[in-house]
Amino acid sequence: MKPTIYESVEPGIISEKDACWPSSFAIVKKYPILYAEHLKWFKKHISKHIYGLPFDNTPDKFYRGADREGPSVYGLYNSEFRSKRSALEEQTITRLLENDNELSIVADEADAVLLHGLLQKRNEYELIHARPVGSSDDYPENYHFMGYDICYPVDCSGGFSIICDCMFICKWHGRDTDGTRFIEDFNKLNEYGLFDTVDDAYCYMVKYLNEDWSEKGRYCIYEIREKEGTGIGSMD
Repeated sequence: MKPTIYESVEPGIISEKDACWPSSFAIVKKYPILYAEHLKWFKKHISKHIYGLPFDNTPDKFYRGADREGPSVYGLYNSEFRSKRSALEEQTITRLLENDNELSIVADEADAVLLHGLLQKRNEYELIHARPVGSSDDYPENYHFMGYDICYPVDCSGGFSIICDCMFICKWHGRDTDGTRFIEDFNKLNEYGLFDTVDDAYCYMVKYLNEDWSEKGRYCIYEIREKEGTGIGSMD
């Protein structure tokens, strides 16, 4: 499949451009922690169990895609990241900032591991790799494929996902009021809360973008991978 960016500015109209965003490692919050942080709000505002939205004390289904509130790249200068650093760590940060002054794309696993290690609460986060479908970028060794997500450009902090925002942690445009429009799509999600096939991901995207309330913009279908041995819901 050729690399494609999909753009929608009004319901039901999607243009396709033969283009590709770069692949990137992303530092994202472990889902059990993310779920627990949002549970109180959802219990207060949602009276029935809809899709994978927080409802019970533990999630029925996990979402392991890119939209998991990674640390701000500007956190390098605040309390999210430790200020005491080795000379090598400082050199690496300087090099990354020279290449990209917002430190948005991290293409090298060693750099991603270093940034993850600088986090004050690094045990609350994990590394994933996101590669656009059709990209010629290499994917890292010892990372296994989890599924397909549909996102805005993914960088080192992750990226907005229409899977997560509609069917797991609604933060922006959310979902259909009754929570029935996407039941068939929700049931196709695998154990990682992602689609197993590009076709399923594409069909869901088209259905979602046909809704008046959906988040319009530019999207790409991403292959999401995790380090082998990480495990669903790992807290280590």
